[in-house]
Amino acid sequence: MARPHRPSPAARDVTGPATAAVPAWAEAAVRRLEASEQALARLSPVVVPLLTEVVSLSQRLEQWLDALTADLRAPQGNLDRYGGNVEAAHGRLLATVGTSPDVILRRFGIGRTLRWPALLAFVDGLVDAAMIDRDVLGPLQSAEALPVHDPQSLLNAVQERVVAVGHVTVENVWDQLLTKLVSGNALLFLEGVPEALVLDTVKYPQRSVGRSQTEPSVLGPQEAFTEISLTQMNLLRLRIQSPGLRFTPLTVGNRSLTQVVLVHLDDVTNPALVSAVLQRLRTIRRDSVQTANEVAEYLADRRWTLFPQTRQTDRVEWVAREVMTGKVAVLVANDPFAIILPNTLMDFYRTTQDYASSFWDTTLTRIVRLVALFVGIYLMPLYIALTSVNTDLIPTKLLLTIAGSRAGIPFPPISEVIIMWVIIEVLREASVRLPQQMATTLGTVGAVVVGTAIVKAGVVDDIMIVTVTLTALGLFTSPAFELTSTWRWLFWGFIAAAYVFGIYGIVLMTVAVLTHVTSLENYGVPYFSPWGPLRVRELADSLVRLPLPFLTRRPLSLRTVDARLSHRRTTRQAVDLYAGQRRARRR
Repeated sequence: MARPHRPSPAARDVTGPATAAVPAWAEAAVRRLEASEQALARLSPVVVPLLTEVVSLSQRLEQWLDALTADLRAPQGNLDRYGGNVEAAHGRLLATVGTSPDVILRRFGIGRTLRWPALLAFVDGLVDAAMIDRDVLGPLQSAEALPVHDPQSLLNAVQERVVAVGHVTVENVWDQLLTKLVSGNALLFLEGVPEALVLDTVKYPQRSVGRSQTEPSVLGPQEAFTEISLTQMNLLRLRIQSPGLRFTPLTVGNRSLTQVVLVHLDDVTNPALVSAVLQRLRTIRRDSVQTANEVAEYLADRRWTLFPQTRQTDRVEWVAREVMTGKVAVLVANDPFAIILPNTLMDFYRTTQDYASSFWDTTLTRIVRLVALFVGIYLMPLYIALTSVNTDLIPTKLLLTIAGSRAGIPFPPISEVIIMWVIIEVLREASVRLPQQMATTLGTVGAVVVGTAIVKAGVVDDIMIVTVTLTALGLFTSPAFELTSTWRWLFWGFIAAAYVFGIYGIVLMTVAVLTHVTSLENYGVPYFSPWGPLRVRELADSLVRLPLPFLTRRPLSLRTVDARLSHRRTTRQAVDLYAGQRRARRR
């Protein structure tokens, strides 16, 4: 049994007298040690991820340097180009996009017996998986009788005889290869070949072609664009089966790399218009472009005007009709709305149903739109002017009626307008943000309940409720969404002018708006055409619409290459032609 250790007398003499000083020093050291441990415990959630990230970045840097070294050691070493080393390509892809879980890097051997080293890279979800398995990997791994003496011959054999993909190109610049990869193409690298095959295996997730929700129509076609550029071009190609239809693709957005397609008819559209639009598209300098409006704001001539100069629509037949007249359209990937330009003010009051209905119905509808616009713009300002400034212009009976309805109202008419319009805007914004079923209920219940309650509370009189309702209905009858905000802003300008200057202010505001509109041009096209300058021939499709056989020429302001739109045949000529055919049959 081991004996317990006992300190020597000398040790007991040394430690004995110092027992009073050692505990204080030891306690201080222990406290410092505990504080250090607590500090490390607090820093560990921050330090550990940072260290992990540093290690990951170091590994990626090592892969990147290895790939660059391999590319430099190639016979035609170049840091910007693929040098023919599959392992170097694998390392470079890992160092750039390979850390993302959706990027697939597949190393395999080409040929059943040859087993030539190869690398296939693609983004899962952006490619057709069945095409990758059936038309790329399957034929490559089971191929026989491939040339082995020359890598370039192997590349040609793979491209021409093995890979069963419709569109195959060759590329060796790394920037272009990475762009093609993230766009949905598959990249095939072969050992010893300083070029990679770019296989068109794109299959983006997309929704089916449906009806337009923003521009509903009772008659006519119902197809609407989707967010995929290829589908947009296919829908237009079905509508315009002319060899002159041209699609010019561009890429905007330094990081988003959004595809933009310019659409025009080569034998109809003015080449100067096409060149001007292309030049402005090339001036877009943004990191990200996600919506069509981000492109449209670069295409406007006057960016500070309230009046829209580009029209956006998702209706396929309307874009096709406008392109046929000599305009250009811009399709933006990931956005179902196409941009149409140049436009006039009248273009925003035309719809696709105008040409699917009879000319009598279309003319009546356009007159109703014009009347609704005047009601929305002038009804409330006239009420303000006549009740606040020019009361002497109101007939006595009408003045007594208004005075009776306003008895007990504590606010002036201008305050009533502000209160009611704020309520309308709040209800409108709430109905837009809520689901459709709830939005309908909110709009109906809100208008009835709020209107009834505010009248009973004595804040607003009955005439103001009627006036505000008619004004809101008139402003929201514009068929183009772009014009809605324009008239809402101008409405407040008319209200202010009427409250300060009365009828004289309304006249001055009208002259100012007309002067501004007539001074606008959109790619050389007068914005107020066909009224300013007056073009009698184009009045046939303005406020009224004549029968379609009378609309035989394209708008003169577009200065198209082919001015004729259709060939008119009169009723008498048609009867004579039919009679001639009938006589020929009798013979």
